[in-house]
Amino acid sequence: MSRSTPVVILSTADFDSTVWTNKQHLATRLAEHREVTYVESFGLRRPTLTRADAGRIARRLLQSQETPTERRQVEHRPEVVSPVVVPFHGSHIIRRLNRQLVDRLVVPRLPREYILWSFSPLTYGLEDGANSFVYHSVDLIHHQPHMPSRSIVTAERRAVRRADVVIASSTGVRNHLLEIGAPAVRLWENVADTRLFAAPQPRRRPRAVFAGHLTPTKIDIAALRSVVDAEVDLVVCGPLPEDGTSLPDDIRALLEHPRTEYLGNLPPERLAEVFSECVVGLIPYLTNPYTSGVFPLKVYEYLAAGLSIVTTPLGSLDGTDPALLVRSGSVGFGAAAASAIEEFEEAEAMERRALAASHSWESRTEQALAVLNDLC
Repeated sequence: MSRSTPVVILSTADFDSTVWTNKQHLATRLAEHREVTYVESFGLRRPTLTRADAGRIARRLLQSQETPTERRQVEHRPEVVSPVVVPFHGSHIIRRLNRQLVDRLVVPRLPREYILWSFSPLTYGLEDGANSFVYHSVDLIHHQPHMPSRSIVTAERRAVRRADVVIASSTGVRNHLLEIGAPAVRLWENVADTRLFAAPQPRRRPRAVFAGHLTPTKIDIAALRSVVDAEVDLVVCGPLPEDGTSLPDDIRALLEHPRTEYLGNLPPERLAEVFSECVVGLIPYLTNPYTSGVFPLKVYEYLAAGLSIVTTPLGSLDGTDPALLVRSGSVGFGAAAASAIEEFEEAEAMERRALAASHSWESRTEQALAVLNDLC
């Protein structure tokens, strides 16, 4: 197998998702060094009767009809394959049908030889045609709503035993993979585009920022509300729940609060500017089985911008330097944010920036290339 063997990344997200996560970042950075094919999500979550899901299904059907020349031709971007499968993976009959669809519509689009780097436990046999197999788990997705949990865990047991390398994004995910039979798991906690977030010159004002999806099953809205109730100005950046017709009352009240400035979903360059204009970054996660496996992508984005961090208790952050994080439950979260603003010093912000620099996508890409070279 050549040291330049192509890589197939099987994702759990579409390439043009509103917010990029580690799947798209890894794919585009590896594409600077190797041929990369990005296979978009198999749609593991069972669709619901919403406008958002209907639109997503329609887009996928249209994308599947495009020829390769109609797809992105940006330099160093991967070839993108949009698979068409039936999104009811809990059914044995449907899984058999999906395997046939993948063999017919996806496999012919892949290189003749490849290394499979899968973020999805359900692979529909793509590892069978691969020279090597990396399983990279970044979430406890079987705990997410509307997921075929039993099918996912069964597939994951098979994946961790077949994979040549198993990677986890948090201690919670690593523990889960070891419990289901992985012989060894590498811990790669999420990193950030630290150069981008450290670039803007600070023009700080005494306010807090939250960046991310306002997902009711993941985000502690009461904790965010306590921030504005503590008379702290709050900036919120990120997409709303996907079905905008049913915005929960507590989220609507938060966004309409006079101390809240909602900026919507911002491109990374603009988000970095917003961070440079704030003092505190917020991680207001709920405590539940899903978040026990979450290492927030925003940790090193906040630190690269020099922000103090106030977070609810997350097991994945237990090993993080206590000097970098202020932990608080919903009760007292707003007061902790207010105190962090009062105690903020730019000299300490510079120390946080320096620490974040080693948790960059450049260093992670080097790690990934080393894995690929070892497999070759």
